[in-house]
Amino acid sequence: MSFRDLELKHSYTSEKDNLLEDFYIPVLKKAINYKRITGYFSSSSFLTAAAGLGQFIKNGGYLKFILNIVLSEDDYTQIENGMQSPEEIIENYLIHDLSSFEDECRKDHIKVLGWLIAHGYLEVKIGYVKQRLTGNEILHQKIGILEDGEGNTLSFSGSNNESAYGWAYNSEKFKAFFSWKANNEVFISQDLEDFDELWNNRSVKTEVISFPEAVKKEVISIVKREPIDLDALLMGIANTQKKTVNRLDNATIAPDIRDPVYQHDTTDISLQSGSDGVFERGDDVEKYTMVRLRDYQLEAINAWFQNECHGIFEMATGTGKTYTALGAVKQLVEREDKLTIIIAVPFLHLATQWEQSLDKLNIKIPAIHVSSANLRWKDNLKTKILDNWLGKEKYFIILTTHDTLSSDSFIELICEVRSPILLIGDEVHGLGAITRLEALLPLYAYRLGLSATPERYFDELGTQELLQFFGKVVYVFDLHRAINEINPDTGETYLTPYEYHPIFVELTHEDMDAYSALSGQIAILCSKKNKTKSDRQSLEQKLRERQDILKNTQTKYPIFRELIRNLAKNDEIKQTLVYCSPQQIETVQKILRTQHGVVQHRFTSKENATKRGKKYCGLTEREYLLDNFEKGIYDVLVAIRCLDEGVDVPATRNAILMCSSGNPKEHIQRRGRVLRRSPGKEKAHIYDITAVPTVIDGRYAHTNTKMLESQLKRLEEFAKDAMNQDDIEREIFQIRRRYSAYGG
Repeated sequence: MSFRDLELKHSYTSEKDNLLEDFYIPVLKKAINYKRITGYFSSSSFLTAAAGLGQFIKNGGYLKFILNIVLSEDDYTQIENGMQSPEEIIENYLIHDLSSFEDECRKDHIKVLGWLIAHGYLEVKIGYVKQRLTGNEILHQKIGILEDGEGNTLSFSGSNNESAYGWAYNSEKFKAFFSWKANNEVFISQDLEDFDELWNNRSVKTEVISFPEAVKKEVISIVKREPIDLDALLMGIANTQKKTVNRLDNATIAPDIRDPVYQHDTTDISLQSGSDGVFERGDDVEKYTMVRLRDYQLEAINAWFQNECHGIFEMATGTGKTYTALGAVKQLVEREDKLTIIIAVPFLHLATQWEQSLDKLNIKIPAIHVSSANLRWKDNLKTKILDNWLGKEKYFIILTTHDTLSSDSFIELICEVRSPILLIGDEVHGLGAITRLEALLPLYAYRLGLSATPERYFDELGTQELLQFFGKVVYVFDLHRAINEINPDTGETYLTPYEYHPIFVELTHEDMDAYSALSGQIAILCSKKNKTKSDRQSLEQKLRERQDILKNTQTKYPIFRELIRNLAKNDEIKQTLVYCSPQQIETVQKILRTQHGVVQHRFTSKENATKRGKKYCGLTEREYLLDNFEKGIYDVLVAIRCLDEGVDVPATRNAILMCSSGNPKEHIQRRGRVLRRSPGKEKAHIYDITAVPTVIDGRYAHTNTKMLESQLKRLEEFAKDAMNQDDIEREIFQIRRRYSAYGG
């Protein structure tokens, strides 16, 4: 599903080309996103491109249209004198036309428009020129930007509007630019910037507003009154194409968009109340979402409600725990007259991801960001709380971080809320840290924890506190299940199969001395029955220090250099992710830079995750890096802990673990990131550079045994679901024999 498979030109004219067959339909079939600015729009454009539109919907496509509307001299006078707002005027225009619009709904292409809006596939905004000078001013830009499933982008601009005449009948000309072509990026970047400025209403001359809610509801009600089978409708339109556009005789009939699709695709499955508080599939058009919830996700939601809206979802990376949680939110909102929802995430950039997920599920509840990145968050939160008191906003969402959630300022303000509160703890294990336990307030009536690894490593008390507050684990979809269970929608396992390759290096004598000394101190702290807060903090610190010895030993670098050389030599270096520690990153990057032809970049907490800019083609720095990694522009990303939680890198084919620890949470999280599904990715390779004791050093036989077993435990965990499990088990057996021969 790539634009690169198409034979595309930089210039098209209807005098020589068939704009539909040669460009619009083929491109639409490959696309997953379509952004359009057009001076004139007619839903008849859907008639001409039915074959492309059907596949676009099945791809999980999403349309954003900015449409022009012409205001009269009287309209401008009313706006200037404060008699009516632009929103009111535009709404009145559209409402006035609804009687004729409803008559038009008998036309198939208008039905498609209504269906797309009702089901959340199409988002429309209206643009008009702010100041009237001559009386003829309009939003006349004509730009289209499309993205395929492999991250390729193309843009076009020219004379044609988004209409049947613009694509099929008029004499039109436009130019196109492609992200995979040299020297095209600057043009695409400019088009994206222009679109985003208009969409976010930052333009100088043009005012852009959301499609009036009253009109949207009426459109949805029209569709609801006349249920539509979109597949049959598109098929009928495709047949009409053959009669009206002679050169479309060979057009492919639109595919059945009701077929099962991937989790991130759009679909028509929603949730509704069933009997006894259990939830099942529904078909109310007003509840349609852009993301289908699978059967196991519905089971998880049911289990949470049956546990009185308390509990933890233990779900592997890539199985959709975010969407599952938001499905629960939708149901709770329907049952509560008022509700405040807090979503607490470990890292700031994850709040943005949650906001995007809210859009995909068509959850239109106002959301505010509450963190250090928003200097006015206290004032914003006070306003929301007051509006909630007064009944102006019965529902609102707070997107915040674990640290802000546990701050005195936040706790003081949240205690003023007078509605029931739902707390969603994303990567909930992070809230079990001793410094964050104060965030777990009894006033939170509903509680939902999310994590692939809810238990805290070497922190039994923290784990106990989490379970006591959030409740038991009510649903499990673990990594083993995700790797081995077939997704009925795709016929493949939920996560990608993988091969695991442990590579052993021995510690130095200096490393062994330091490791043994720390082990003694840890043993003393662990033996204490009643640990104080200071004891717990000291234990955590010394465990980290001991793990750092295994992570950062200098003996790993020659092995890493040889591994990189072999991957590059065999042309297998593309989409390689290197996990390393902060102490290793400079050396790792230096090794990569010396390898001829390998293009690498670091991915750390220093790369901006929130600010979008021209430099990064309208993306954040992190989004830009991940996008280039997916496209193969960067062969290698060198990452530290910020990739453990919440960052998706499905394109990764090779992962090199330079700094694995004995923490099961860490290796489950990292493995899950690597194993996400991606087009064309049949399997992944995980290379684990593992430190083991110095085999000939018999001074620390007990330490050697403990260290070896902790390392081999991780290897056995990685091996049990690997394609080459038998080979790894034989290797582990051999290394145990080797060490036992030396008294280890």
